[in-house]
Amino acid sequence: MSTFDKKSLPQKIHLSGSDCFHLVLDKHAKKHNSGGNVMRIVFNFSRRVTAQKISATLKSSPLVYWLCNIELVPGSLLKIPYWKYENKGRELIVSEHHHDVNNQVPEIVLKRDIPIDALRFIDCDLVHFASHSMLVLSWNHIVMDGKGIGMFLQHLNEIESGGEMHSLDVLFPPHEKKPNIIAYIRNMYKVKRFIQASSKSPIASVADKRSTSIEHFDNYIIEFNKEETAQIAKNAVTKGARFGPNLFYLAGCAHAVNNINAQRGRAGTMWMPIPYDGRLRGAFGPVISNFVAYLFYRLPQADLADVETTVKSFTRQMTEQMKDEMPKKYGMLLNMLRHIPLGLYYFLINRTGEGTFASFLYSSTGENFNRFETMFGEPVTGLTIFPSPTFPPGLTFSFLKHNNALNINIAYSSDIISNIELDTIVTQLKQLLLAEN
Repeated sequence: MSTFDKKSLPQKIHLSGSDCFHLVLDKHAKKHNSGGNVMRIVFNFSRRVTAQKISATLKSSPLVYWLCNIELVPGSLLKIPYWKYENKGRELIVSEHHHDVNNQVPEIVLKRDIPIDALRFIDCDLVHFASHSMLVLSWNHIVMDGKGIGMFLQHLNEIESGGEMHSLDVLFPPHEKKPNIIAYIRNMYKVKRFIQASSKSPIASVADKRSTSIEHFDNYIIEFNKEETAQIAKNAVTKGARFGPNLFYLAGCAHAVNNINAQRGRAGTMWMPIPYDGRLRGAFGPVISNFVAYLFYRLPQADLADVETTVKSFTRQMTEQMKDEMPKKYGMLLNMLRHIPLGLYYFLINRTGEGTFASFLYSSTGENFNRFETMFGEPVTGLTIFPSPTFPPGLTFSFLKHNNALNINIAYSSDIISNIELDTIVTQLKQLLLAEN
């Protein structure tokens, strides 16, 4: 196993604009009692794995050690929030569990929060079943995004295999250039006008605006085999998804949710902010921090006539926003908002959509984990991501492909989506994605 100089780790890392947006989401989660802004990635192994083997790799990782020894220093009008690192000797503990229900993540793991004042910003749980083990890595979304966790896992595999590791400079975000304040202010007004027009009320959301808190959050996983996944990819092309299947997945979710809204007599214009990774394509790093901006999609009922029409609408809006460099401009806005006190930031974000964050939430890991074959030297037979339980809207679809087989993790509140409605969503989503053309 490799070693590292704990004293050489960066002592101060400023939060990015996207990190600060997740600070707002963390505050939002506490207000609505939705369980925190925690992401989880789950691996199923083909056999039982020992905690000692996993712990040895984790203790050799500078990233893991840094995540166990940082604290958040809040910002102010003159100071951007930052992570303060101190070499306090805290290490990641591998918690072991024994569970009777095969391949089910124990409730005690799923419900555990990692708050912003936590001693460690990452957790590791090893769950043992009768004949094999499952590993659950959990982290506060403020420290890493979905692409970051993929590179983080690659980093751990480099350690385990004894191969050449990426340098610390690549793992952590680079120093920022001094911004052009005038350009940032002009950009702020442009983006503000665009988002206000895109999210203009009324917006049809699955969440009832009268709901102020929730009691439960659950997960339902849809699994497709390799043949079904290939059929879905074929259908995506047929329906006009020219830039990969992502917009086809999103269209299927939009139709399934719109159907529920129609059954409730509340169908209307839908609005969805969709994550967009802002890193250089093909580059490794940075791992720490969020580099996600958003594309914003508005769907009037006319654009929901059929899946092909919806994909066409998404494609047009995506092309226009990319041409106008909207993800980059939105990222600039988020960076500027870091100077606003968190309470005022939260008020402005909440006010923009009149309390409606989205009609529903959606994310996809694309091909990031498709060829992920081993972890800690052990064959991985199954892999999925559990998104953070965000309310409102109280419904999130997370798409992941592993070993050429697609799975969808639906995170939902039973206070928002009933069991009958969930069955309807699952059935329709399968039909829309797998439909023979």
